[in-house]
Amino acid sequence: MRLALLAIPAVRSAVALELARDIEYHEEIGSTQDRARELAARGAAPTIVVADEQTAGLGTKGRRWDAPRGTSLLGSWLFRPAPGEAGVFVLLAGVAIARALEGLGAHDVLLKWPNDVELGHKKVAGVLAHATTDGEGGSLVLGIGVNVHQRTSDFSAPLRATATSLAITGTMVDRLSLLAVLSAELDRLAVDSDRSPVLAEWRRRATLLGREVEVTREGAPALRGIARDVAEDGALLVGGERIVAGEVRLVG
Repeated sequence: MRLALLAIPAVRSAVALELARDIEYHEEIGSTQDRARELAARGAAPTIVVADEQTAGLGTKGRRWDAPRGTSLLGSWLFRPAPGEAGVFVLLAGVAIARALEGLGAHDVLLKWPNDVELGHKKVAGVLAHATTDGEGGSLVLGIGVNVHQRTSDFSAPLRATATSLAITGTMVDRLSLLAVLSAELDRLAVDSDRSPVLAEWRRRATLLGREVEVTREGAPALRGIARDVAEDGALLVGGERIVAGEVRLVG
């Protein structure tokens, strides 16, 4: 079933009922993340904002997330109230994505700290989050982009060495099915009070742990060391330091 079928009110209502969330579908939008944040500011109920194309989508560090129309799952999930320990939840959302992809036929999905999902050691998905606090438990907007139908030629030359899609890796997935499966995995994670098994799974899927990395942080010298572990709060432990933000790359 095509994602664009969400433009039909009856289909959208049926899917929303199944997922227990409001769904707002756009053929084209600047950013699903910006729209979901607008809804959060208005006190909206749990919602998924999904689009066939973004004209101003952003990824990590404010980089543009470009995808030809109809090639990616582009969605932002509004959680209200925010899941407990929202910072860790954002990290563990990678596990939910990995489970969803493997449930639909992908194999050996790996995770790169803090928010990249990889297939064949190339990025296939990413997570972007924005949390707010208030007297009613706050909210969390979780933006997720998954490369689904792209061909190699759809990526710019610089990205071809680091990005991939489900189609390129041989997994043919319907985006509406992926939306449903992923939403179920995220909601399961949100209500799970014991995050320890999920964090252990994150560690098993991690690409950086036990390897030498270089960390680049704004306003600080580059740091090299062994990525030893990820802390209970989601910080990456490199040598004797805790890394909560920065660019991390493998050395060698």
